[in-house]
Amino acid sequence: MDPVNSPNQESPVPFMRYGILCSSTHFQKWQADAIRELIAKGHQLELLIVDIREQKKRGKEFFLWRFFSQGLLFRLLQNKIFLPHAKKMVDLSSFLEGTDTLTCTVIKKKSGEYFQDSEIEAIKTYKLDFILRFGFNILRGEILNSARYGIWSFHHDDELKYRGGPPGFWEIYRGDPLNGAILQRLTERLDAGIILFKGYLKTISHSYKGNQEQLLSISSSWPARVADQILRQPDSPFFLSETKAPVFKIPGNLYMVVFLLKLLINRFRFYYRDLLSAEIWNVGLIRKPIQEVVFGKGPIENSQVIWLRQFASTKYLADPFGFYENRKLHILVEDYSYERNNARISEIIYDISRNSFSVPITLIEGEQHLSYPFIVEHEGFIYCVPESHRSKNISLYLRNYSEEAFVKESVLVPNVEAIDPTLVFYEERWWLFFTERKYSTSSLHIYFSDSIKGEYLPHPRNPVKIDVRSSRSGGTPFIHEGILYRPAQNCSITYGGSITINKVVRLTPEEFEEVPVKTIGPVKNSPFPGGLHTLSQIGNYTLIDGKRYQVNYYFFYHQLREKFRKRIPEDV
Repeated sequence: MDPVNSPNQESPVPFMRYGILCSSTHFQKWQADAIRELIAKGHQLELLIVDIREQKKRGKEFFLWRFFSQGLLFRLLQNKIFLPHAKKMVDLSSFLEGTDTLTCTVIKKKSGEYFQDSEIEAIKTYKLDFILRFGFNILRGEILNSARYGIWSFHHDDELKYRGGPPGFWEIYRGDPLNGAILQRLTERLDAGIILFKGYLKTISHSYKGNQEQLLSISSSWPARVADQILRQPDSPFFLSETKAPVFKIPGNLYMVVFLLKLLINRFRFYYRDLLSAEIWNVGLIRKPIQEVVFGKGPIENSQVIWLRQFASTKYLADPFGFYENRKLHILVEDYSYERNNARISEIIYDISRNSFSVPITLIEGEQHLSYPFIVEHEGFIYCVPESHRSKNISLYLRNYSEEAFVKESVLVPNVEAIDPTLVFYEERWWLFFTERKYSTSSLHIYFSDSIKGEYLPHPRNPVKIDVRSSRSGGTPFIHEGILYRPAQNCSITYGGSITINKVVRLTPEEFEEVPVKTIGPVKNSPFPGGLHTLSQIGNYTLIDGKRYQVNYYFFYHQLREKFRKRIPEDV
């Protein structure tokens, strides 16, 4: 039996009844966002369980202890320089007016806190589905079973590596490129509960404030997501963490001195990359079908790749997709100009018999930035779905054979800032994969339709996945031995660092599961060894791209102008 569910299952109701463990009606912004979203989704807040001890922690003895503690430097910086916007306090007293309140004390035994029996019985009378923990400390005992689906708590680290805290700190200190976060149902083990939802993000190594901000902001929607999922599927396959990771604590003053030096070094590296290190991408052709490239022996060798000639030092070509027409390969690319600070879709024709490429010719152009010209063929027609997130639409273009051009056919999904939309027909439906601009490398969304032109409906589990290593689309999904595989970008080390091949295990209007099975790295010993973020197929040919870095005046100018335009001070 699934450990998150109680033995006696009842028929699901259209909403979940929940309570909140807290210290008052003042919450951190990300916590307030979580509460608002639960209420907006129709879930009913029944009870505030308030820690009465918070009023007793303001005495002189408490402040003297904090002043002389080993964690003094961290505490001072955390509440001043390192405080992210997501932790600013929000008063929800008027918003929560009328909600029942139960003030409680706890009994502290070693590192755990235990509720009194009378308080637990009072909580159980509300017949809550779950309790969200935004207060108290390490809970133990019968309180963990006081709601049908237990107590839900966040841990803003990867519990397989870091238990304890503080959130997002030790990843920067230890140079870990990945930052995990979980929403868990608490058990007797610290940060080793039943995983309700988990995500992986790239560590913002130059900004502790920024690293906390992304962890807290992206996870605020998870309680509503999980509550909705349980209503749809009461037997959802949650799993118990088996972590044996060490428990970390608030860093001492010496650790903080080292940490600040590391932040300074990381900040210097960040500025150098952000202002001076321009990416130069180029497109390559491999004379093998995509299945052989992916599942063949060994990495991609430079000798296998026919790289396009670079046509200018102020531009690059990336995101190749293509189709056959008149016995030639038509390769569509993102044609980016550092001088214009914008991209359009261009076409390059590869003459197979002559083994030659044409110069890029502009095919789709507009005021908005265009990239990732995903190609799909259906019923004798050729369609293109370019990325145009600034237009806030996902649009479908149809190939006009007489004019050898693409004409806008329809809008598939309006009012969405979609990154790298990827369309595939699988098991009698059209599936549209993309990430959101706000979390462009990590937050995967799916829409589906019975027709290529729509109407497209959002998957009820959106975002179906949060993982910087394998979410953002990276090329053409393909079938191999009856199984659907989805290429995705691995941006954990750098943007477009490599391709993760995901094996799709379940894809239905209610469920989604995929597992990574292989990584396709950049082509070493090539002119473009710094990354690879597109892998697409044209019949028996495979298209890739690769990048290198170089100093570029236009890149520096536009980056610097953007920073002055925003006038946002950099976080420490």
